[in-house]
Amino acid sequence: MIFKKAYAVLLFIIFIFSGCAERNPVTYRDVEETNYVQVRLTSGKIIEGTVLNVEPHQLTIFKRDRTRQTVLQSSIREIKRKPPVYDDFGKGISEEEIKSVQQNRNATVYGIGGGALCMGACFFVSSLIGHNMEEGGTIVTASTIVGGVIGTVLFVNGGKTKDRFEAINKIVEKRRMTEYQKKQVKQKKTSSEDIDKLIKKEKEEQEKLRKEREDLLKKLQESEVNQ
Repeated sequence: MIFKKAYAVLLFIIFIFSGCAERNPVTYRDVEETNYVQVRLTSGKIIEGTVLNVEPHQLTIFKRDRTRQTVLQSSIREIKRKPPVYDDFGKGISEEEIKSVQQNRNATVYGIGGGALCMGACFFVSSLIGHNMEEGGTIVTASTIVGGVIGTVLFVNGGKTKDRFEAINKIVEKRRMTEYQKKQVKQKKTSSEDIDKLIKKEKEEQEKLRKEREDLLKKLQESEVNQ
């Protein structure tokens, strides 16, 4: 009986904490490219994935099975969107890009450490509680297992959150550096063009002075001949 109750509690907690991130209802006009959405059609069908293109009357969604699907606005009953992520320039970062960078280092470390910590704590507390009870050994075993699994789930989710945060920071930093390099190249190109313009202008000035000198010399020669 104790095992059944513990198992039920375990399933409930895992369901609560291992679910997907919160998705908020939005209107069609609020949807942007790179948003991760869950679209419920008037037929009841649910389509989930990243928005590739937004048009006045339809969306193009890159689904979780790696296929694309066009969804007409008229066929949409409800749209829920995962909170969007942006870089320093206001450009969206898609879930696919985050996953391509994200590592599970923190999730693994947190899961192992957190699970062991919770198992130890639950074992200690349940030992004190079940010390004088007939089913003390059963209580200790059940509590230790349930506590260890719950702790692992909670800490793994915490680790995943940190892994995701680090992945987003990597993408933001990479885009920042790319933009900086573009600006540097543009500045160098502009500087080179400015130098070329100055050289050209200087040549034109020299040519103008040369012609003026030739005209002046010619006039002097004509004046001497007339005398």
